[in-house]
This record gives sequence, C-alpha cells and structure tokens, in this order.
Amino acid sequence: MGVIRWSGVFWVAFFLCGLSGCGTDSSGEALSPEQLDAPDGSGDVTLPDGEAAGETSDGAVSDDMGPENSDSSEFISIIESLGLTQYAGAITPVEFSSEGNVTTYGFDSEEGPICMRGDDFLTGVRDTGSKNLVIFLQGGGACWSVFCLAVTGVTEGVPGVDILNPELEANPTRDWNAVYVPYCDGSFFVGDAEHDDDINGKGTRIHRGLANLTGSYEVASMRFPAPEKVLLAGSSGGAYGLLMAGALLRTYYPDTELIIMADSGIGIAREGDEEYIRKPLEEFNALRFIPEDCEGCLVTGHLTSLVGWFLKHDPQVRIGLFSSWYDSILADLFLQIPPEEFADSLQSQTDLIHAEYPERFRRFIKDGTQHTALIADATGVIGTDIGKLEYPEDALGGLLNGGLIIGSLSDTEIEGVTMSQWLSDLLDNNLNGWVDLLEERGPPPESSAEEGDETQ
Repeated sequence: MGVIRWSGVFWVAFFLCGLSGCGTDSSGEALSPEQLDAPDGSGDVTLPDGEAAGETSDGAVSDDMGPENSDSSEFISIIESLGLTQYAGAITPVEFSSEGNVTTYGFDSEEGPICMRGDDFLTGVRDTGSKNLVIFLQGGGACWSVFCLAVTGVTEGVPGVDILNPELEANPTRDWNAVYVPYCDGSFFVGDAEHDDDINGKGTRIHRGLANLTGSYEVASMRFPAPEKVLLAGSSGGAYGLLMAGALLRTYYPDTELIIMADSGIGIAREGDEEYIRKPLEEFNALRFIPEDCEGCLVTGHLTSLVGWFLKHDPQVRIGLFSSWYDSILADLFLQIPPEEFADSLQSQTDLIHAEYPERFRRFIKDGTQHTALIADATGVIGTDIGKLEYPEDALGGLLNGGLIIGSLSDTEIEGVTMSQWLSDLLDNNLNGWVDLLEERGPPPESSAEEGDETQ
C-alpha cells in the first residue's frame, strides 16, 4: 500500500490507531546526498581513510555494542529498582483463540491487565518458526485530565499493518515471529492508576498500561524464550511507549540483540513546558519511572533524554527514528504547537542524541506532515469497532478540513532510500545503509495552533 491521505472521520480513526536529506559518517558528521551515492553505484559510502562507514579495517561491521561486550545485569537491577518489573511473573496468560499459526491470549483483570473502560485486554502472537521476533506496540492517543483521545478496546489476532504483514515483500520482518501489543488504556504503556473523573462522560479511567505491556511480554517470553534478535517497534502513542517499554523488555531478554524502531514519537513535547509532560505522568502514576540519573528529563519539556539514558545504560541496543518535520498529528492535535516549533525541537533534541551515539541512534526525517511509516492501513490497527474510539468533540479543530498522510514501508522515502531499505539495514546493523537521513525542511504548513484554535 502506498502513501494515503485521510481526512474527516477517517483522520479521526487513524489518529486513534496511532499516538532527515543527509547521512552521517562514522563520526556522526552529516553526509551530503551526493556522498550517499558511491562512484561505483554500489551505495557504499567511503570515508577519507578508505574504510566504509561502519566497517573495521578488515571490512567487518563495527559492533562494539554486541552482547559479548556488555553485561546487562547492572542495567536490569536499575530497571527493577524503578519498579518497572512490578507485574513481572505475576500475570498468567490464557489462550483465548487460535487460527492457523496465530494465537490470541487473554488475561485475568484481577492480575492487572485491562483496557481503560473495562474491556478485556488481549494480545496476539504469530509463530513462523523464525529465530527472530518483532514486537509491535499499537498507537492510540493518550488520556489525561486535560486531553483525552484514545482507543479503549482491542481486536483478536495480529493485524495486517505493514510491519506485521507476512505477505508484504517490503516488510523486512515478514517471516519473523510476531507479538502484537494493543494499546487500549491511554497511558503510553506505563500507567498504573485509576481516576473517577468521568472524562468524555465515560466514567472511570483505568490506566493499566504497565500491566498490559507486561502481560504481552510474559506471552512473548513464554512462546519465544530465546530469539537471536528482537525488534521492538511502536507507532505514534506506541512510539512514545517505547521510552520505557524498551527498558522493561531488556529484563526479559538480557542477552538478545535488541533493536528499537520509533515510528512518529521520540518524546518530543512542548519546549520548556515541564508541566505539560509532568501532568499525565503524575496521573498515570509513572513519574516514579523517571531515573534520578536521567539528566534533562522533564526539565526541558521533553522526554527525549530518556532515549540517551537508555543508550548510555544499554550499550547493546540501537534505535531508529522515523518522523516528518511537521507531523500534523503530534504538532497540531496532540501538542497544539506551531509546526515550526515542533520541527525545531525535533531537530535540536535528536541532534543531541545522535551526536553522542552516532552509530546507535539514527534518524529518517522527511519533509512535510506525514504521521507514521510502519503501518500504512489504520483500520488494520484499530479494527472495525468505531465505538471503541473515544475523543472529545472539540479536539479536532482545523485539522478536520485538512488531510493526514499515512506512510508505508515501500513509499516512504528520502533521496531514493525507502523506509523498507533503511529498516532492513537497521536490523542488519549495516551502517552503510542505515544512515542518518534528514530531508531539507520546506515551508511550515498553517496550523490551528498558530490560529489560536479553541482546543488549546
């Protein structure tokens, strides 16, 4: 499926399912588009010393972050001390349904897992017999006292979104084992609280994101105890969830090669507005998960420092990011800030991470307003039950008259490099192909935030 433009009610459904033009050399310095094309047409980039980017003198891919060079026990102890593992080992998955190689598991809500309005939480698994595993966190907004737009129900099985599609040639994980983690509690997969505030006239908010995530990880570790490689990916709200979900996953797979792909979400919020990000974390009972040694966490108004904290403590992990400079969902609806302000924060915050970890954090940032590149089909994520989509009537503002671009693995590209190719190189740790791509910014679009939209 190609790039799709949605508007009106279809845009609403999409958002609820979910929520750079140069490379670098091995030192992290930007490469021009011309430098990305090798003289021999191979696509290999040659550095001044004659070595290909990401290769040692004997041609091997540099891998100073491999399991053999790191002991994860200290990091796991830190994660446990934060309380992220509070549900680990305390949740018992129960087979709910099975069809072919796809099995859906349910959970006892008394053990924790449950959706925001009381629906049962489910997680889907596909067993292909692969040595590798992809875990995908669905997106779906967020819900707290000042803003509530969320998915509140789940569907059985594994949806056919691009990153989970076993028939899609452009999907580099098409033959991998898969675990699908639905997002139905509005707390970025970290919530552990209840609020009887009747937001949207729906009664009590039950935030059990941490229990839901842990339940899915219990299923993953039960079905796939020793994968060689794990890709943890998330789109929109699921990408924001990756900030803590990656750390928790390390406790289940301490020695496995771990790759994280953040699809339209890396912790960007409002520059200098600590309260904006602090408020939902307080309501989700998740402030306790912010590490004391995470320099810059919250005070900048963003959560991006958690990415650097993760990379510092887990030298095995590498992280890829997709975004557009003016993402209309994040900038206009969720954050309600001018698109240029979003782009400036995206640039400055991710520049800091890439400068410190140039071989383990790289970006694919397109011009325009596209939101996500891994799913392509919104209905494949949220299912067909529109009644489980919850949003305030006045939250859409001027976006209803505009459009939303949903990207796919095959049609999202920069300078001829598709997201499919880039992701494949990320998975293979091919630093020649997995380069830092930042497309040049065009003029920012108009936004309701700039026009004083009533949702602010």
